[in-house]
Amino acid sequence: AQGILVQASPSPSERACLAQSPDMSIMAGNQMASPSFGGVVKSWNGMKGFGFITSDGFGGDVMFSKKDLAEDLREVQGKFLQGKAVAFDAAEGIDGRMKATAVQLVMVEGQAVAGMIKSYSEKNGYGFINSTAMGGEDLRFQNRDIPQAAMGANIIGQLVTFHVKTRPDGKMMACQLQFQSGQTAQRFSQLGFPDGMAHTPGPKGFGKGGMMQGGCG
Repeated sequence: AQGILVQASPSPSERACLAQSPDMSIMAGNQMASPSFGGVVKSWNGMKGFGFITSDGFGGDVMFSKKDLAEDLREVQGKFLQGKAVAFDAAEGIDGRMKATAVQLVMVEGQAVAGMIKSYSEKNGYGFINSTAMGGEDLRFQNRDIPQAAMGANIIGQLVTFHVKTRPDGKMMACQLQFQSGQTAQRFSQLGFPDGMAHTPGPKGFGKGGMMQGGCG
């Protein structure tokens, strides 16, 4: 029998946390529901596909599973999620325990976020990444952020992690792109570049994914 899902209400401290989060309503033409709670990922086991979030307003840690992550987060590796600020909804399951749903990263300055490559034009030399952490906003990246081994390949739809920098015109752009999936990185390394890296200077990567060339400087 299916349990009844009960939507919980955010505590005052959680409302304060979410007030500092990016607007998760309608951005870049995407309809996005506003999460009800804020918290920090205490642990994440990618192999087993579950983790826990610490959040004010709950008596203990709240569990979440891989299927509860935003689609652009579902290939993150290792400890990428640990310590990250998140926004989420919560529902009561048949066992009476609260579970986190619709888990999204919250943009924090200096921390990497996740997204999906929405488009890329080798001819024009740039592309766009869509990220729930940015409220569904599309962020531009340059072709220097693509490894030489990927030139000419179809990278649209690939999940990546990246940092954000502000351009002189005040707009934000993505840099330091990294494939979330180790398998994707391996596929590029088989094309001739270890870990999917282009043979040009750039900042070091992190985690198990393949680092794309390009910096935030």
